[in-house]
Amino acid sequence: MHCITSLASFAAILILSLSCTGSGPVWAASAKKSAGSTTAGTECVWTFHSYESSAWEKEWINGEETGKRKDLECEVLAEKEEVERSVRLIRAVTAVVLDSATSLPADSIPLFSRMIYARRCGPNKVDTGRRRAQLIEPLVGILRDPLTMCPRPPNVSREIYGAFGPLESNEQSKRHLLPAPLAPWSDTPDDPKSWRVGGIDDTWTPGTPARQKVLMDIGASLYGGWHSNAFAVGASWFVERFKRHSLAFDWIVSFEIEKHDPDEIYKDVPDDVLPHYLYFNQGVVAQAGARWNPWRILKEMNVSKQDYVAVKLDIDVPEIEDGLTDELKNDETLRQFVDDFFFEHHVNVKAMNRSWHTENLSVTMKDSYRLFLALRAKGVRMHGWP
Repeated sequence: MHCITSLASFAAILILSLSCTGSGPVWAASAKKSAGSTTAGTECVWTFHSYESSAWEKEWINGEETGKRKDLECEVLAEKEEVERSVRLIRAVTAVVLDSATSLPADSIPLFSRMIYARRCGPNKVDTGRRRAQLIEPLVGILRDPLTMCPRPPNVSREIYGAFGPLESNEQSKRHLLPAPLAPWSDTPDDPKSWRVGGIDDTWTPGTPARQKVLMDIGASLYGGWHSNAFAVGASWFVERFKRHSLAFDWIVSFEIEKHDPDEIYKDVPDDVLPHYLYFNQGVVAQAGARWNPWRILKEMNVSKQDYVAVKLDIDVPEIEDGLTDELKNDETLRQFVDDFFFEHHVNVKAMNRSWHTENLSVTMKDSYRLFLALRAKGVRMHGWP
C-alpha cells in the first residue's frame, strides 16, 4: 500500500486530539503482464482521455441551455419516454451496485455517459492507441435520482418508485450513482457483451494488491445519520456499497462543523471501520492553502495518482462549496488525485426551491450542468448528491 507510514502517523495524532480532454486520474498497471504491458518491465498506465455524453444527457443539456426545460424538469421527467429511461437506468445501476450483477441489459448501456481512458506506456508515456470506456450515470433532470423529488408519474408503480436500497429514501436516494470501482467498463464498447464490472484495471480485484482507497466526507454529520435521519448519511452509504464488492476504505476523513460529544461521534462507527475513521469536528474553508481547506489536507496526506479518492461535498454553504469546486476545476494537480466527486449543488430550480430555499439565487440548473460537465471533461467523475 502507498504511504501507510505517513498516514498512520497522521491518524495517531488526530485520534489523540479527538478523544473534452483533460488530465484526470492515472490508473497504474505497475508493469504487470496481466495488465496488458506489451513488453516485460515496461510500465503502462491508463490516463483520462475524454468524456462522452449519452444521447439522453445531450437532450437535457440542450433543454437547460436553451431554457426550454428551465423549471419544467418535473414535467419532462414525467413523460412516458423519460420514465422508461429512468426505470431502465435505475434497474441497471441497482443490479450492479446492490446485486453484484456481472453484466448489463443491452438496452440500458446507451443511457449511460462514458469516461474514456487512453493506454500509455514507457518512460515517456506514449499513447498506444488503446482506449477503454467506463460508464457513469448521465446528467439528467435535477441531477438527482430521476424518479424522486418530483411527483410520482402515474405510469410508475409504487413498487418501482419506492424501491430503495439500504440507507436510502425518496429524499435521500442514491440508487442511480455509479462510483468508479463499481462501474462497468469495456475495451470494445460497441459489443454489449464486453462490459465488465468494477474498476478499470485488475488491481481492483479482491485478493490482489490494491491501491489505497480514501473517502473524504465534507459535511459528514454523524456516521449513523443527521438529526435522527438515518437516511441522510455519507460515509456509511459508501462503506455499505463498497463492502458488497469486497472493497473497504483505508481512510475515511470526515469534516463536520456542528459540535458533537466524542461518544456521539463514534457510537455508530463499526469496529472494523473505526481504525480507518478520522473525524474533524470542524468546518472547512475555501481559501486555498488555508489550515482547514480540505484540498490542502488531502494533498498533505501524500495520496498518489494511483490511489482511489472519493469526495462528498454537502455543507449547504454555497460560497464555500463554490470556492472548493472552483479550486478543483482549476487545479490540475488536485484533479489527478480525485476520482469521484459527489456534490449537492444548490441552485434556483422550481423542483427544489421548497427544500433549498434558493428562490433568490441567480444560479440555475444550467449552471449545474455546466459545472458538472466541465469537471467530467477534465477527468473527474462528477455526481449529483442528494
